Amino acid sequence: MTETRVPAIINALVTLLSADPGLAGKVVDGPPVTNDPLNEAVFIGYDGNPEGDGQAAESTQEWAGIGQRKRDETVQITCAVVVWRGSTKVQPVRQRVYELLGEVGEVLRADPSLGLPPPTLAEMASGQLFQSQRQSGIECRIPFVVAVKTRV
Repeated sequence: MTETRVPAIINALVTLLSADPGLAGKVVDGPPVTNDPLNEAVFIGYDGNPEGDGQAAESTQEWAGIGQRKRDETVQITCAVVVWRGSTKVQPVRQRVYELLGEVGEVLRADPSLGLPPPTLAEMASGQLFQSQRQSGIECRIPFVVAVKTRV
C-alpha cells in the first residue's frame, strides 16, 4: 500500500505530456540540471523561477470513510510553461506561452485520470503570467498548478 500518489502523479504527468506531439522535447522533469538554454519548456515539479524555493508538490489527506482504511488525497503539482526569445517583442512570446499552456490543458482533458487507478481526477487549477525583459530578450512564464484528487 502506498502512502501517497505524489511520485506516481509527477511521473504520469511527465510521461503523458512528453508523448504529446505539440510538447515533444519541451517537457522537463523538475528544474533544469544544465545551463543549456531552452527556448521553450514545460516544467513539471518546478515553477520555472531559478530564484524560487523549489517546491514541487503539496498534498493533504483525510479519511475516505470510517472503517475503509482508505484516504482521499488532494495533490497540487507545481508546474510552469516558460518561453524565451532573443527579441524584445512581448506579444509573440506571450502568445506562444499560452499556446503551450493550451497543449497541457488538452492533454489533461483527454485523460484526467493520468492513467492512474480510480478514483483519480486531474485538472489545471491556477496560473499566473510573468513577463520580463532580460539582457538576452523577453521571457514569459506561467507557473501553474495541476490539482489531483485521488485515493490511497
